[in-house]
Amino acid sequence: MGSGEFEPWSEEVERAALEGRGGHVAVLPTASSAEGDDVFERWGRQGLEHYGSMGMDARLVDVRTRADAEREDRAQQLDGAAMMFFSGGKPQHLAATIHGTRLWQALERALESGAVFAGCSAGALIASQGRDERRSRGVRTGWTFGLGLVPHVSFGMHWDKLKVFPGMRTLVMSRIPKGWWFVGLDERTAILGDGVSWEVFGIGEAMVRQVGRTSTYRAGERFETGPDRGPPLPYPWQP
Repeated sequence: MGSGEFEPWSEEVERAALEGRGGHVAVLPTASSAEGDDVFERWGRQGLEHYGSMGMDARLVDVRTRADAEREDRAQQLDGAAMMFFSGGKPQHLAATIHGTRLWQALERALESGAVFAGCSAGALIASQGRDERRSRGVRTGWTFGLGLVPHVSFGMHWDKLKVFPGMRTLVMSRIPKGWWFVGLDERTAILGDGVSWEVFGIGEAMVRQVGRTSTYRAGERFETGPDRGPPLPYPWQP
């Protein structure tokens, strides 16, 4: 999601993501914890209220620090989850807090078992391709690099709002390694997919760019981001 987590517009994409899956929704406002406990707790309440209004079982996973992420009892809260939702905040803080911890290992196990990874803003940015460890020390994520959950794509959030900063969108895309895919998501806009095939939800657009070619897609439209750095796949993609 480009923005707008826990708002009514997102119900459609979340129900689509959870169709046929049993289990609870694990709500992780970890990216907001750098702004203080009050902010973290507010996002946690909003998440629980949002899923409660949808009649879904949601559970807050209280992970604010890396020490929290190493706690086995917190990691076990992802066991049996149908979806793990990471809300917005600071992407570098989120990445540094969870990467390589017991919580991260539990997340990987859950994904292997068919759980859904979901995120908004900072929570979505960490799904971006990882930075080459030979060129970077430590765990960093920002505009174009994340933790490699979708290893051949970088994501941009609040993409429509960046238009008010002249040259900003061009700067962001210039940081993408040549030949890799970039998907920019407008506010209150989401994509749902398996890492290659995607469908757009919400009120804005998804901008897709690779090898100098740019296309935009709106709700109900589909596209592909190929798993390699070859030529762009045909547009528009249909199942």
